[in-house]
Amino acid sequence: MLDLLSLGNTELEKALEYGMAEAEYLGKQFIGITLSNGNGLIFYVNPYEDEIQKIFLMSIEENKEKNLLGIFHYEGGNTYFIYEITDLSEIQSILNSQSILYVEVIKDVLEDFLLESVAR
Repeated sequence: MLDLLSLGNTELEKALEYGMAEAEYLGKQFIGITLSNGNGLIFYVNPYEDEIQKIFLMSIEENKEKNLLGIFHYEGGNTYFIYEITDLSEIQSILNSQSILYVEVIKDVLEDFLLESVAR
C-alpha cells in the first residue's frame, strides 16, 4: 500500500483509507473504485494488515495487450473485462486522466467471481 501512497494522489489515498476501513469492518477482501469514465479499479486487499495483494482494472472495453483475469457479465446488464495491473505507473496514468467518483466494498456476485478468479 505504501507504494500506491507514494504516487502522491491524495484522492486515491483517501479512497483507499475509506475502503480499507469498510473492508475491515465488513470482513471483505475487495475494494472497488469507480472512475469518471465508467471503468473501475479493484483492490484485492488484506484489510487487517493494510496490505494490497493485487490490483485490477475493470473495463467495458476489451484490450488484448493487458493480462485478462476474466470476463464478468452482470445479469441483464453490462459485460466487463477485468485485467490485472502489475505496473504502478499504469495506475498513475489512469488517475491522471480520470477522477474517482465512488468507493465501495465489493460483495455478492462480483465478489464471488473475483474470489474464484484469483484462486485459479
